[in-house]
Amino acid sequence: MCNMDPRVEIIMASWEVLTMSEEESSSDEEILSVVSANSRGQKPVRIVNYLFHSIPNFTAEQFRMHFRMTVSTFDKVLGAVGPSLKNIHSDGRHTVEPKKQLLSVIWLLATPDSFRSVNERFDLAKSTLFNCFFRVIHVLNMIAPTIIKWPSGPYAAEVKEGFSRTGLDSCLGIVDGSYITIKAPRTHPEVYVCRKKFHAITLQAICDHTLKFTDCFAGYPASVNDYRIFKNSDIYKSLIENPLQYFPNNEYIIGDKAYPAKQWCISPYINRGDLCQVQINFNTQLSRVRQCIERSFALLKGRFRRLKYLDMNRIDLIPATILACCVLHNICISDEDVSKEMIEEGQLNNLNDDSISLQSEEMVEMVENGTDEAGTMRRDVIARNLFLQTQ
Repeated sequence: MCNMDPRVEIIMASWEVLTMSEEESSSDEEILSVVSANSRGQKPVRIVNYLFHSIPNFTAEQFRMHFRMTVSTFDKVLGAVGPSLKNIHSDGRHTVEPKKQLLSVIWLLATPDSFRSVNERFDLAKSTLFNCFFRVIHVLNMIAPTIIKWPSGPYAAEVKEGFSRTGLDSCLGIVDGSYITIKAPRTHPEVYVCRKKFHAITLQAICDHTLKFTDCFAGYPASVNDYRIFKNSDIYKSLIENPLQYFPNNEYIIGDKAYPAKQWCISPYINRGDLCQVQINFNTQLSRVRQCIERSFALLKGRFRRLKYLDMNRIDLIPATILACCVLHNICISDEDVSKEMIEEGQLNNLNDDSISLQSEEMVEMVENGTDEAGTMRRDVIARNLFLQTQ
């Protein structure tokens, strides 16, 4: 099992062992044509000067359509990662130009295109594209702590103000998990089967009112429920050890019924048919506010369409790829690069369903056992205040 968090050092494998199954699924005709061309000393067919001739002639809309971000946002990403992509090989050879590395990898993340089609488009050898992919993902993971940050100072005040418009004062974020669909791993594939019967890895995230992620944790198989993932995440351990560091003014986050009610985590009432009107209203209002994290996941998957189905053989590299997309997601939002169309596209293809009603009574009991008295008392106070606001 490989867990990933912005504050944890990433252990990356070399590109030689990074493979995509689409590369393995080449037809016999394609393989024979490449072998034949190589035997005659011919290079595989590629698009020459696509970077310098075609892309510069893109309109702003064409660039955004292909790379799923504006030119302005791309320039900001390039400025953040470009210096780290200018390495020189041990034999003195220079790496591929940073702009070309970044464009080719963003194209891979933003589209379902195969590695083969992308290496032809950007005039790169297959192994070179693998190297670029590895390098860019690695650098994005390295800058993650500066991009995915917990709200503090003026930023925390801005987040609370944003959520206060929904009636939830002092709310600092929304936590939830989302499935990232993957192909069946070669080892223990049954562990990755979620309750909707497909293979996936779970991305747990907390977002603010603008859809930006403030914490990400990826790597657990989808068979593990949200509550267990939450309890094993770095953010949970930090909140338990030092809640004042994250909630200096008694703030809180909200979650769905898979999360326990605590002083700093407010979740809905479990409905067994005995809820009063105040509690029903609270659950309804909380569900509306929680749409923010659902839209955040939808935007992530609508922008980086590779996340709709990560067809990667190296299961241990998947969390790093997911986190890299989360970093790019935040940079886009910081640059006010948010698309309603991408959100709608992500919602249409979002298979995530975190309703605890689909889980066993044992799971419900586990969540309730994690709930403490301070959490239930605070939830009751918030519920009464929300109810009074609706009268």
